[in-house]
Parts: sequence; structure tokens; C-alpha cells
Amino acid sequence: MSTVTFGYHIKDGKIEVDPVNGPRVQSIFKDYLNGDSLTDVALKNGFKFHGTIKRILINQTYLGDKYYPPLITPEIFNRLQTELHQRALNLGRTNLPTQQVEFYPQTKFKMNRSHHRYNIPAKQAEYLYQLIESEES
Repeated sequence: MSTVTFGYHIKDGKIEVDPVNGPRVQSIFKDYLNGDSLTDVALKNGFKFHGTIKRILINQTYLGDKYYPPLITPEIFNRLQTELHQRALNLGRTNLPTQQVEFYPQTKFKMNRSHHRYNIPAKQAEYLYQLIESEES
């Protein structure tokens, strides 16, 4: 059995806005745009964790689609995404590397000579894999 997105429920086989949690979702968006932190928004709306609020705020389902009716407007959603990004930049929480690290995968390998033979295939395979070394430094 699958579930529907928070703020919606199924009635007569169709997804509709939940009369209790739909307004809570709208309140979450409004509170965050009014300057509350994720933690404050969570506490105001009866959640324990700010991560739940962040997942709600970035969920595009609330814009509406083929199955879900819209709960917020695209303008509010876009303003909110900009605000999320700006706050992350201000707090230094963008998870972007300060400098680009170049990665060069090794493509040349050699295998040292095998000196042992194991009766257990998994043990033999483990031993053989340990003998593989890179030819590049």
C-alpha cells in the first residue's frame, strides 16, 4: 500500500487536499517566508524535526500535477526556493567544495604472481583480488 504526500488524502479514489493537514502545509510555507527558521516552523506546526519541514518546502508536488491538486502557487514556491538558497549561502551550508578537485581514475593494473591455492572459491577470489595493484602512481 502506498501513501500520499503529506497534506493530501484519498477520497473516492481521488487525491484531495486534506482539510486538516493541507492548511498546515500552507502555514509551513508562509511561516518560512515570514523569516522563521526551519526549527521554529517545525515547532509551530507540530513537527519534531526541521528536516521534515525542509522536505516539505522543496517538494514540487504541492504545485499540483496530473494527480495532486495545487496547495501553493508557483510564485510562492519559487520565492521560497530562492529564500532557502540564500539562507544556505548566508550560513555557509551549500555543501559546495571550495575548489574543484580533479579525479583521474586509474586505468592500468597489474597482478602479482599467485602463491596460494584455496579450496573455498570465495577465499580464493578474495586472495586474488588482493594481488591486483595499480601500475600508475
